[in-house]
Amino acid sequence: MQCCIFRRRRRPTLCPEASSSESAASDSDNFYGIGKPEPASGKKQRRRQIHRILDRDGVEFQSKGIFHVVQTRRTCAIFLLDFFHTVIHLPFPGLFAVTLTVYYACFAFFALFWIWFSDICHIGLDTYRDAFYLSVETQMTIGYGVKDANFGGCWEAAVLLVVQTVVGLMLDATVIGVVFQKLANANARANTMIFSDTALLEVEDACTYLRFRVADMSFRPLSQATMQVYCVQHHRDASQPRGIRVELAAMQLEEPDTDIHNGIIFLGLPAMVSHKIDYNSPLAPDVPSGTSGCPSQAEVRNYLSQSPYLEVLVLLSGTEESTGAVVEARHSYTLEDIFWNRTYGTCVSINSEGYHCVDFHAIHHTYALTQLSDPVYGVNSLAHGVSHTFPAFVHDNALDSEDE
Repeated sequence: MQCCIFRRRRRPTLCPEASSSESAASDSDNFYGIGKPEPASGKKQRRRQIHRILDRDGVEFQSKGIFHVVQTRRTCAIFLLDFFHTVIHLPFPGLFAVTLTVYYACFAFFALFWIWFSDICHIGLDTYRDAFYLSVETQMTIGYGVKDANFGGCWEAAVLLVVQTVVGLMLDATVIGVVFQKLANANARANTMIFSDTALLEVEDACTYLRFRVADMSFRPLSQATMQVYCVQHHRDASQPRGIRVELAAMQLEEPDTDIHNGIIFLGLPAMVSHKIDYNSPLAPDVPSGTSGCPSQAEVRNYLSQSPYLEVLVLLSGTEESTGAVVEARHSYTLEDIFWNRTYGTCVSINSEGYHCVDFHAIHHTYALTQLSDPVYGVNSLAHGVSHTFPAFVHDNALDSEDE
């Protein structure tokens, strides 16, 4: 079992593994390398600057799950109705500051009552500072510094003692619950989900398919994992502000098939996700209502190259077995991340001991279709249309052991 420390590395190249000298070159240097990768945008140069909705700033160019959407005219008072979750989402320094402020406020509030009852109950507090110390001692139960622990039989002190103790217990329980939820945040589990760096457009039976790969690097894969894919794109519309209309549309997946597999993805091995681009797909050009069938490759290519902006959002959710928490991993592909005339290489092998081995770096590897006949790339035969079928190779030792 091999494991490596994650580090920020160069984006996986779109051609076979380069030498050490070649790997030092920038992506723009080998953009049109072997097989001439062709992005769906139809051009190499950057378009006008539009920030992608979902970030790709994580390790291995994955997403941290942060949506880059500017929100305006929010009603901040609404967040006070959900104070618990508002506090949970604070960073740890902010959470510590809020906790410290609340405790100080609680100590200071009850200190007012202690100095008020000082003469009545013969407590002997001379200043507010003495009352504040007594308030801390009472709530945190760290031992009293008063002459008479019974307060001379004063009932006011007994009532105040009970009230502050109960309030302190409730405050402690709240803080412990918030910290626990913060530490047990299931979003951190989403970091072990890895998506292929690029998505591919492949033509099969005269239809174009959008495909990408996903895998779970954890030893205990998510159970009952399901996936939702959406397409956010801009349409030119003179009637809208700035002449752009933003459209959000759901994308029907060919695999995993919701009718056959109930949309459940098995993550014990890498899975291929496939979307068929027919006339109902948001990736297809507009046609009259009721038109059936699939657009040609040229039509899809022309439509995507003319699109002002397009981003495919991927949401993968499942249950973490140990805690029962729901985990959601997020990823996105823009037109610059989607390529024509390429296919995925091998990421699964059978080792000499007969175990299935997954190479998580190889999940990103893609090759030009013209290279499929070359056995050095290990992509002699590729299966399409089934999410859990992918090329694999077997070590010679494993075959020898089977013959024996």
